[in-house]
Amino acid sequence: MDLGSAHEAEFGKKSWRRRDVVRIGCGAGFAGDRPNAALRLLQQVPDMHYLVLECLAERTLSTRYEAFVAGGKGYDPRISEWMRLLLPETAKRGVCLITNMGAVDPLGAQEEVLKLAAELGHSITVAVAYEVLDTHSVNSEPTYFEDEVGGCSTYLGAAPLVQALETSKPDVLITSRVADASLFLAPMIYELGWKWEDWECLAQGTLAGHLLECGCQLTGGYFMHPADPQRSFSLGQLLQTSLPYADVAWDGAVTLGKIESSGGELSIATCTQQLLYEIGDPAGYITPDVVVNFSHVSFEPLSADRIIAKGAQPAAQSAPKELLRLVPKHCGWKGWGEVSYGGRSCVERAAAADYLVRAWLEETYSGVSSCILSYHVGLDSLQIFPPGVPTSGRPVMNEVRLRMDGLFESQKQASKFIQEFEALYTNGPAGGGGIRTGLNHEILLHKSLISREQVQWKTSACHTDPRSSNLPSSSKTPSKLPGRIVFFYNHLSLGYFVNC
Repeated sequence: MDLGSAHEAEFGKKSWRRRDVVRIGCGAGFAGDRPNAALRLLQQVPDMHYLVLECLAERTLSTRYEAFVAGGKGYDPRISEWMRLLLPETAKRGVCLITNMGAVDPLGAQEEVLKLAAELGHSITVAVAYEVLDTHSVNSEPTYFEDEVGGCSTYLGAAPLVQALETSKPDVLITSRVADASLFLAPMIYELGWKWEDWECLAQGTLAGHLLECGCQLTGGYFMHPADPQRSFSLGQLLQTSLPYADVAWDGAVTLGKIESSGGELSIATCTQQLLYEIGDPAGYITPDVVVNFSHVSFEPLSADRIIAKGAQPAAQSAPKELLRLVPKHCGWKGWGEVSYGGRSCVERAAAADYLVRAWLEETYSGVSSCILSYHVGLDSLQIFPPGVPTSGRPVMNEVRLRMDGLFESQKQASKFIQEFEALYTNGPAGGGGIRTGLNHEILLHKSLISREQVQWKTSACHTDPRSSNLPSSSKTPSKLPGRIVFFYNHLSLGYFVNC
């Protein structure tokens, strides 16, 4: 692209308040979350402005790389399921959907959402914000078995999303890898007129985003425990757990909420549990936008359904100079197998099966059995017994399921392992059943830090208007919005704007 005619403009220096309070809901806290719960939040919480679907973890990012390399979808394959259910409601209520379901192919996700919107008869704008790879900035790191997959995923901050909101005012905003809290922080910055140097507000906004990002973990999910009187819910209370939302004011005040009179629990205990989740040092929680000190955070319940969160402070008066980058590497081929044994001596029979599979594999590939990890679901898959503990000292088992995982250099080795595992049907110990096996190409995400000045990103938007054509909705082609493609090196630097 020719940047010769581009002109420079400052980003984030001029801002204005669009609202005094913005209401942001969490519709998904991970890739396997429940669309029906998000729909319920939309329908029962009035005046929602944004709904964030946070569906991308490092585990699922690796899976998307694996699928993309194999010729499949590099974006979340459930995006159509989510959008088909939610778009009618968000369109009716004027709610903007923000999601990181774009993963490693946000443009592919954008295309699928536009086609679906046309099919449903909705006139919407779908924006994307994603990293643009500078191949010279990816370090040549040692790999496990093969060369790099290609590409990378840097944890972007709120800046690309804010730019997309300002430029195209989208109905749906799809991103690549973005820090979880930044997905929520972006609409706060855009709506409340915060500047990039408003560190106190950015800290409070990041607190709200961090608390919301895991969905129902804030409101009683992954919290209930029958053996703990303080955490024992009825099944009905657990079933009616509500996804959370937050009201964030222009001065950084944060009030968290759930659906009125819903189940689950929104309390000091649930908020504290989520506050400490995946943060490392509470006094220095690093995001691309701000480093936050959570040490003085406190919670003040207003009712069973609303609670104030306050006390987040900036740990520094600057954004981090480096960002976390994930570079996919080929890691080999994984083969796995499972088989169940029940009744007397089931553990001993599982051990015999383990021995046989390893011995059979050694007949073809000497030494390769060392690539296999074995464990017994129900006995030692979660609790590992120290060396030397006799079998007689372990619990008496009535059933056990042997699981064997192997990571191999070649597909042939992994396939041979699966063949030998399935041979247990007629060649193994008595009473085995329920054999399952699997084979997949493994990709590891190698982590490194990179100067934020080296990270480039891009935003664009497309629009579909089913009413503009006499063709059937399914045949309508999305049209490119008049606008700009934007490159940035970081959110405090000068950006380069080019007309599409």
